[in-house]
Amino acid sequence: MTTNSNTPRIKCDFSNPALYNPVYIPLFCDRSEFLHLFGSAGSGKSRFQAQKEIVLSFDSNRANRKTLVIRKVGVTLKDSVYTEILGVIADWNLTQFFDVLKSPLHITNKITGVEFLFKGLDDPEKVKSISKIDRVWIEEATELETRNELDQLMLRLRGYAEKQITLSYNPIDENHWLNADCHIARPDGHRIFKTTYRDNIRMLKRDPSYAVSIERLKETNPNYYRVYGLGEWGQVVEGLIYSAYETGAEMPDEIHAYGLDFGYTNPTALVAIHRRDALPKPELIVQEILYESGLDGEALVRRFDEKGVRKDVRMIGDSARPEMIATLRKAGYDCRPSQKGPGSVLTGINKIRAHSLRIAAGSKELVKEIQNYQKKQVQGIWLEEPAPNQASHGLDGARYGLEAFELPVMKQSVFRY
Repeated sequence: MTTNSNTPRIKCDFSNPALYNPVYIPLFCDRSEFLHLFGSAGSGKSRFQAQKEIVLSFDSNRANRKTLVIRKVGVTLKDSVYTEILGVIADWNLTQFFDVLKSPLHITNKITGVEFLFKGLDDPEKVKSISKIDRVWIEEATELETRNELDQLMLRLRGYAEKQITLSYNPIDENHWLNADCHIARPDGHRIFKTTYRDNIRMLKRDPSYAVSIERLKETNPNYYRVYGLGEWGQVVEGLIYSAYETGAEMPDEIHAYGLDFGYTNPTALVAIHRRDALPKPELIVQEILYESGLDGEALVRRFDEKGVRKDVRMIGDSARPEMIATLRKAGYDCRPSQKGPGSVLTGINKIRAHSLRIAAGSKELVKEIQNYQKKQVQGIWLEEPAPNQASHGLDGARYGLEAFELPVMKQSVFRY
C-alpha cells in the first residue's frame, strides 16, 4: 500500500475473505451516497462497518481526511461504535498503526492521518465545525427523529467527489421516516442492504444457541421476532404493558437505585434508576447498564467492576437467585432480594405506571423490550397481566429497583431530590 511521505512504506493485506462475513464483502465496492445496513439483531452489520472503515482508513487517497461516527446521543458512543472499531483493530493486530484517545473519543491512523471523530447529534454545533469529512457512519440511525438531521450531516461532506453516509439500524417501527422516505420512496443515491442473523455465519459458528433463542421468539412475541429475527419493519403492537414512555432521555449523574434480573442462558440485566418529584406524577428515568448472557457470580462481579457499578447505591435483585445475591454482597455490593408473592408482578408494573417513565439514551435492549412487552390476551380480551415467556429482563430489573424506595434505613445521600 502507498503511505504518506513522512512514514516508511507499510503493507497491510485485508484481502483474506475469511476476515468477513461473505454477504458483506461486495459492499467494499459500493459507492452509493447513502448505504443503509439494516436488518435483524445479530446480523453483524455494525462489525462489518467497523471493518470497512478500518480498511478504508489505510487508503492513501484519503490521507488526512476524517470519518465522522455518529449517534443521536454522544454518551452512547463509547460502549457501542468506538468499542466496535477498537475491537477490529485488536482482532487484526493493528494496534501499532493507530493512536487512540479515550477523552474525547478519537482514533487516528498513524500511516495515513485519517481520523475517526465520534460525535453525538445532541451537540450539533460541534458537528458543524468539522471539516475534511468524506465518510459518515450513523449507528442506530432510527434514533434520528427527522430527515433534516440526515440532510444536515450531508452538508458536512463538501468538496469530495466520492463520499458516503452509512446508516446501520434495526427496522423497529414501520412508521419511522426512514421507512417512508428511503425504503418505500427509494430516492436516487440510496442503497438498501438487508441482512439477518443467518448471514452472520462467524457468530453462529461461535454461538449456535443464538439461532435457537431468536427462533423461540416466533411463538412468544411475533413482532419482536419480525424485527429482530427476520429484519422486517416492526408493526404497531397492541396491548402494550407500558403504553406511555419516552426514549432517548439523558441520565442524570445521581443514581438512586439499581435493579437486577439474573440470568445465564437468558441475559442478566442491570438497570440504574433515577427518580424525582414532578407533576402530574413523579418521573422515573431508567438506564440499561448491563445486558449479557453467560455470567456466573464471579463473572458478574467482574463485569460490575468494569462497568463502574457503585457499591454505595442499593441494588434490588431477583430473590429467586439467593446465591447470586450472596456473591454480590460478599463483593461489597448493597444487593437485597426483591419481594415476590401472588400479584407481585402486576403490583410492580403498576408502581412503574404511576411514574412518567423515560428510558435513557443508549438502552438498546431495554427499548426493544418495552416496545414489545404485551399484556396477556384471552379470547380477544387484553388482561392487565403480562403474557408469559416474553423478553422482559431489563423491565423486571426496573420493577425490582423501584422497591429500593420503599425499604427503610436508606442512606440520606442516595435520595436527594
